[in-house]
Amino acid sequence: MTAKEYLKEIKKIDVAIDQKQIEYETLKGSRTYVGGMDYSAERVQTSPDGSGFTRISDHLADMQKEINDEIDQWHDMRHERIGQIQQLSKVEYVDILFRRYVQYQTLETIAGDLHKSYYWTCHLHGEALQEFEEKFLKVSN
Repeated sequence: MTAKEYLKEIKKIDVAIDQKQIEYETLKGSRTYVGGMDYSAERVQTSPDGSGFTRISDHLADMQKEINDEIDQWHDMRHERIGQIQQLSKVEYVDILFRRYVQYQTLETIAGDLHKSYYWTCHLHGEALQEFEEKFLKVSN
């Protein structure tokens, strides 16, 4: 795994959590949906047993626990990777990698914020990734 792939996992997991939260909210909204009635069919006296509502509520509780567990894991992973970034030798490396992989900024935005050229930013980004990979991802023989 390259340093770029390793650091991009922060955003990948963040996006997955966001998608699960959207799924949760959609399912939560479906609990209040009342289906239509077919008045053309023969009328039969029934009383709802509420099992559909209970099943959805149970599923929502399971989903919420799963989302919370993933958020906890994401926070731990993010904290660990921020700590690794902060151990790099140059403050410019730390700044660029933090902005790029923790704050999800583009290299163009970073260059503008730092008042540097895009080329300079790309070059330093590459150097920072190389040092990160050598320091944290290379297995010594």
